[in-house]
Amino acid sequence: MLHGSLFLDIVIILASGFAGGIIARQFRFPILLGYLVAGAIVGPHVLGAVGNLEEVRTLAEFGVVLLLFEVGVEVSLRELRRAGRVIVLGGIVQLLATIGLMYPLALYLGWPYQQALVFGMVASLSSTMVVLKTLADRGELGSVHGNVMVGILIMQDLAFIPMIAILPSLTGEGTAALSDLGFGVLKATVILVLMVVLGGRAIPWVLDRVPILSSREIFILTVVALTFAAAALTDAFGLTLAIGAFAAGLVLSESPFGRRALSEVIPLRDIFAAVFFVSLGMLTDPRYLVENIGLVLIVISAVMLVKLVLIGGLVKAFGYLPYTALLTGVGMMQIGEFSFFLADAAFLLGIVDLEFLTLIVVSTVITMALTPLLFAGGIMGLERLGRRLSVLRDYSPAQSTVASRINDLSSHLVLCGLGNIGRLVAEALREHNVPFVVIELNPHIAQRGLEDGFLVISGSSTSNASLEHAGIDRARMFIITTGDTRSARDTARRAFEINPQLEIVARVRRQGDAEELTRIGVHEVVWPEMEGGQQILRYSLLRFEVDTQEVDTLVTQLRTYLKTPDDVDDEETPSPEDQPEKQSADDG
Repeated sequence: MLHGSLFLDIVIILASGFAGGIIARQFRFPILLGYLVAGAIVGPHVLGAVGNLEEVRTLAEFGVVLLLFEVGVEVSLRELRRAGRVIVLGGIVQLLATIGLMYPLALYLGWPYQQALVFGMVASLSSTMVVLKTLADRGELGSVHGNVMVGILIMQDLAFIPMIAILPSLTGEGTAALSDLGFGVLKATVILVLMVVLGGRAIPWVLDRVPILSSREIFILTVVALTFAAAALTDAFGLTLAIGAFAAGLVLSESPFGRRALSEVIPLRDIFAAVFFVSLGMLTDPRYLVENIGLVLIVISAVMLVKLVLIGGLVKAFGYLPYTALLTGVGMMQIGEFSFFLADAAFLLGIVDLEFLTLIVVSTVITMALTPLLFAGGIMGLERLGRRLSVLRDYSPAQSTVASRINDLSSHLVLCGLGNIGRLVAEALREHNVPFVVIELNPHIAQRGLEDGFLVISGSSTSNASLEHAGIDRARMFIITTGDTRSARDTARRAFEINPQLEIVARVRRQGDAEELTRIGVHEVVWPEMEGGQQILRYSLLRFEVDTQEVDTLVTQLRTYLKTPDDVDDEETPSPEDQPEKQSADDG
């Protein structure tokens, strides 16, 4: 009967998770919230439909392992090396400062120092899932505040590893626990480094031989087996399953198999993650919220206010606009999903009690639910205030001489992006005396552009204010070099709304993007891979003494075919992003 009842419990969990996810999706909330609410409803505090909680929680650990494996794959060492100061230094300072400010509050609430430290770590983490979902729904992943938020979230995801590694050290008493704290971090670091170094040789060696068998099932089984073996290894050394899973993902992120392994594991991860979050939602007691509403409000208010001020202040200190700083702070005020794992692990170790865990679950659910609403409201509020206060606008007002020079322009060119490609275009335009204005996301790049003598506006090209400040209503041409389809599409639409006669040229990264931009009226799209292939073909044919006119005709026909594949063939030519080993293009 145990097996039968456990099977029924799993059916109830999956069905309720499905229903909760669908409802959350319909109301534009993160699916994660649907899982948590569904768990609260079927849990012991409401319907009591699930009986084998311990067995279900054991299965839910699979979700933890696979989710941390994904984080390891996504957060590659190369990405960290490319991270800027605001991401690395700002992320570290935010984490330490949040812990430092939340710790005395927890002591004031009467919690022991171990629980107070866990509370500080829990409060310091934001929700990667909620933030990314909110930005994606609004089409702002490529915005200034979107880039900053994603970078800080990467640092927070990484910080989760040492946080969970030191939890076993907090089970001691007094000075013994504090002395074990450093040893716990050191042990986790040594084991993690050894696993990455040794696994960096062994895991790719194994996976390099699996494709010989030409079996997708064996590849998936190998990846899952290696991930859980790594998790079991760290667990055997007194660390957590999460560290081993993260190390396995980190190793694969540096190999050619990382993206394929992640794509194969994601369905399994989603299923077990749903089980985990539904099971975690079962700990939510609605009566606890009613009976402890004062404590819940104190925790929520303190966490959100501290993170708003800290993150916003740090972003501003690194040279970003107040608009960007405030939106970054508002978007990251919530408590994150990894805080669930942290609090749950602390509970299993006996560091915190069930009441603390329930408080964290309830507080996290509320802050996650508030995030999309507060973020949308923050943007509306800043846009209204920006009309009256120039300091709160989403672009940097140029120096007075620069502003007057922009106002004097007409029939000029507006250039979006001053990266590698954008700078090449800008240099050529200046050399040929073509009047132009640059809109640049990154304030540091914008400042360098100003120092080089360009007319530069630091702001987002998707903002009407930035476009109007660049004189888009008087411009003759608009060049978008970023390569990001979503931002290019939104930018082009806003530009056409202001100036329907504008001629727009946009860079794209794949063939489908070119078709999408062409449909909304972009006059010319440039696909670097296509242009490069045509030049290679042209050079090769000319070297074999093919007639120049014939070569030019062939290249023209090829360009037409690649830009309008639907008119020629229904089968789309694979783009570089569809290949297993995707190279990240320069984003201008």
